[in-house]
Amino acid sequence: MMTFRKILLLSVLLLSLTAGYSQKKAQKTDKKPATEKGFDFNFSFYFLEGNKNKNLGDYDAAIRNYTRALAIDNTQPSAYYEIATILFASGDYQAAQSYAEKAVQYDKTNNIAYIDLLIYTYQYSNQLEKTIPLYRKLISTNPNDIETYYELAKVYQGLNKPKDAIKVLDQAESRFGITDIVSVQKELMYEKMGNMNKSFEEMKKLRDAYPTNLRYKAMLAEAYFQNKKPDLAKVEFAELEKMTIDEGLVYLSLAEYHRATDAQYYSYFSLLEKAFNCDDESLSYELKMQILNQLLPIARNDDYIKVQIKRLASIVEKQYPGDIALSALKADIAMMNNDYKAVQQNLIDIVAEDKSSYEIWEHLMSIDYHLQDFDNLYAHSKEAVELFPNMLMVYQYYVVAAYLKKEFREVVEAVDYASMLSLDNQQVMIDLLSMQGDAYHALKEYHKADSVYEYILFKDGDSESVLNNYSYNLAVRGENLAKALEMSTHLVELNPSNATYLDTHAWVLYKNGKLDEALKFMNDVIENDTTNAVYYDHRGDIKCSLGKKDEAVSDWEKALEFDPENNAIEEKIRKKSLK
Repeated sequence: MMTFRKILLLSVLLLSLTAGYSQKKAQKTDKKPATEKGFDFNFSFYFLEGNKNKNLGDYDAAIRNYTRALAIDNTQPSAYYEIATILFASGDYQAAQSYAEKAVQYDKTNNIAYIDLLIYTYQYSNQLEKTIPLYRKLISTNPNDIETYYELAKVYQGLNKPKDAIKVLDQAESRFGITDIVSVQKELMYEKMGNMNKSFEEMKKLRDAYPTNLRYKAMLAEAYFQNKKPDLAKVEFAELEKMTIDEGLVYLSLAEYHRATDAQYYSYFSLLEKAFNCDDESLSYELKMQILNQLLPIARNDDYIKVQIKRLASIVEKQYPGDIALSALKADIAMMNNDYKAVQQNLIDIVAEDKSSYEIWEHLMSIDYHLQDFDNLYAHSKEAVELFPNMLMVYQYYVVAAYLKKEFREVVEAVDYASMLSLDNQQVMIDLLSMQGDAYHALKEYHKADSVYEYILFKDGDSESVLNNYSYNLAVRGENLAKALEMSTHLVELNPSNATYLDTHAWVLYKNGKLDEALKFMNDVIENDTTNAVYYDHRGDIKCSLGKKDEAVSDWEKALEFDPENNAIEEKIRKKSLK
């Protein structure tokens, strides 16, 4: 059972503390006198000058004037206190402690502000033992401030003295009666000591003292369940379920109980939905998101849970529209359902609101690529390279997308920059340069294209993509055909079963006048791939050059079936000739 009992406990303590905080601080402030009785005139002059300096933010001058005042009368606690506050605010806790000790030493009125400041300096220097008599003095000075008891108990807890902490809390309970701030703290103390029976007693006292506060009942029920008292837990949860619940945390406690005890998830998700729909703020946005993220792994192979998570996410989306983390979660949910279009849209929504997360951009581009949505891939990667100019992966997506969009000049320029980022990854660098060579060729800047190809082959003479593209481009241009044949021959030696490479080799052979050998390779290619228009077109050209015009026309007609918009093929059929 995923327990939220600690969250319930902490929420009770937080509410209790904040309820009395502003009033307590007001009381403390009121007790700090502006001046001390019996001030010498000269002391008063320097002290007031120090106050002026402090109010104007000139703290060095303030300390100088307070020090001059103390030179006249070194028994006035107010001057020590003012210096201590400035030093404490500046982070000089050791010096602040020395002055705060003097302020408390010379004070005859038990000024709460002086004592509080000294406590803070001890806490910051990890001298918790020294705070104990100060808290005792605060309790004797103002025994009706329950928070002071609580703070003293925390000190004992920090010193690993739970029994002493409980004594202080018992003292508070005898004065104030049963209160949540005391009972919850005692419950935690007893639990730490391993005395669960005492811990249960504290929860029962609190439940009985505040029967309308269902959080206390939920805490007790969870405590029973966690400590292997299922019968007692069942009674408490059953009673709780009959009550009118208006708090998300209470519904959540019930939901987790059902999740741990029921074979099915129906009750769990029903209660969880009620928890998410509660108007109170006990179930925070962060906790809702935590629950949803924890449910994701168990939902991957369960269609029912997938639907429920999606429904819960929709509730949160209505409560927090436009939230980036929620959009990311929805993308994960959609990914889990293989709904890549929904994933894409969620990620687009995220980057529209916040462009700062590289991980989100990378995820978005990977989805664009998965969907073969090259328009979006081009737009997103182009924006991403501006945002993340030093991330190699962004350039890889950008180069591919720009090439497919026939933005060849952008490909050339992007690779110039990206190749510097890929110096530690030769394969990526070669892939990028290969695209650059192809882009130069498309721009008819053949000399630059060949230079890039030559550089790649110098680095890696077995680069199949370059051997293929370089040899084919030379053949198409009718240039350096001997080199083209050398490269295509090496290519098919490296990979004798790749149809694209065999087609390239056949075409290079054809351009070199080796027609019979070219036809043999093309027959092998088409035997393994009977649906490629380019292959039939190439074989038709080879046959035509061999004088087999009827067979050539038959191949061209087959090519036209797979590429009906190809006017060049239509023209060859009409003329029964290559010219």
